[in-house]
Amino acid sequence: MMLKSLIDAIEILESKDPLNLLRSKLKGVEYEEKKIGEVTFVKVYYGSGGREKVEILGRLGAIQMQNASKGLVSDADGAIVTLAVLLELLNLKEKGIALDLDVSFVTNISLNAKLIPHQPFNFMVPLIGLDEALKEEVDPKAGLILSIDSTKGNRLAKFDDFALTHVIKDGYILKLKDEVIDIYNRVTGHEVYLVSLTTGDLTPLDFNVYHISTLISPWLYTDSPIIGIATVSKQMIPGYVTGVQDIEMLEHASRFCLEMLKYVEGGGKVYDENELKELKEKLGESNLQRVKKWKT
Repeated sequence: MMLKSLIDAIEILESKDPLNLLRSKLKGVEYEEKKIGEVTFVKVYYGSGGREKVEILGRLGAIQMQNASKGLVSDADGAIVTLAVLLELLNLKEKGIALDLDVSFVTNISLNAKLIPHQPFNFMVPLIGLDEALKEEVDPKAGLILSIDSTKGNRLAKFDDFALTHVIKDGYILKLKDEVIDIYNRVTGHEVYLVSLTTGDLTPLDFNVYHISTLISPWLYTDSPIIGIATVSKQMIPGYVTGVQDIEMLEHASRFCLEMLKYVEGGGKVYDENELKELKEKLGESNLQRVKKWKT
């Protein structure tokens, strides 16, 4: 069950040496670990030539702040959900249930991050900087990216469960297909919660405008559609505090990702391609494409 996979993920990440535990757990799985400076990225690959490829991307500055606190910080949510979905897929595979889909799981397992100015609380970003991290995190072969990020330190997305963004593609914000909203409704048992995005959210972080989080920043490094999956809260919570993991929300977000993988496996689309075509024909390419920083 997803809850067991979620607890297993938390047990691994909330340890003094999470990387060693993760390596032991993933023996026999296609696993890659890359350290850049003090930042450690892990990439795990599932599948063997499926028709589609999806990336589950856990966005965060770090899972812990060992120089300031003890235990998992709020910012760790992206890594928790990413690992929980991976472990659940592996559990299903052991039971003889496999998806005809390629999935890359990418996240940051670092134990410290840096803080940069932001209101109402400072942002946590990887020690190597957001741009360098994104270049490493975004899978250029993925046809869809589900970007998971703790988004609690704001005054806008204040819900008691995880929230979605609409689809970000080529500098346009496109409505989620109704079928995706249906999946959200079934998983959570309530109406869809949406993150209110502004144009500023689609710009690089060094633009001096408001960004709700780095949830959709990966769009700057891919041509593929992105859906943001935000773990949120009724209260404003900074990313660097401990003791705030909401198990029910994390389980819902993890189960949503799994159901999205099944949906894509079945040929499901996340946005109306004719809508994007209409926008480009009437308005041209989005001006936001000018600031796109291509992965090198």
